[in-house]
Amino acid sequence: MQSFDIYFLGEMLPDADPEAVRRGVAKLFKVQEDSVERMFSGKALRVKQAVDAEVASRYRTAFRDVGALIQIVANGSPPPSAKPASSSPPPAKSARTGGSANRPPSVGNAVGLAPPGATIDRAEPPPPADIDTSSLEALPPNTGSLEDCHVEKPHRPIPDISHLDLQED
Repeated sequence: MQSFDIYFLGEMLPDADPEAVRRGVAKLFKVQEDSVERMFSGKALRVKQAVDAEVASRYRTAFRDVGALIQIVANGSPPPSAKPASSSPPPAKSARTGGSANRPPSVGNAVGLAPPGATIDRAEPPPPADIDTSSLEALPPNTGSLEDCHVEKPHRPIPDISHLDLQED
């Protein structure tokens, strides 16, 4: 089972109110609001180590609920670095929700959602297994039987129910 490390780099959702995010992060970390500022320095702060995908997903949801983003990387991978400030325009608004698209950024080994139909694993497939099947043979159709699968069950006596009565309501 693969495990993941969770990092917080001080990143926020594009339309999030910075003060509300800071209050939410302070609540998540259970620290005073005035001491939460150092968590937004852009340096990777490991929140949790060696968790499974379900726990990592719960952390992602909890941080998203307060307007913050986390980075989830494979356990043992180097911590992610902060994204450099980009001059590109902000993400497009979703017509249905009015907010930004609900996809996490793709940074390093971060776990995120790929668009439908995308190729996720670009690694070369392994070579086919070299299995010797020369000693195997198939029977002609309709010649087999399932008799060897039959399991003999021990005889169980039927209990005496003569003392029971059915009553109508």
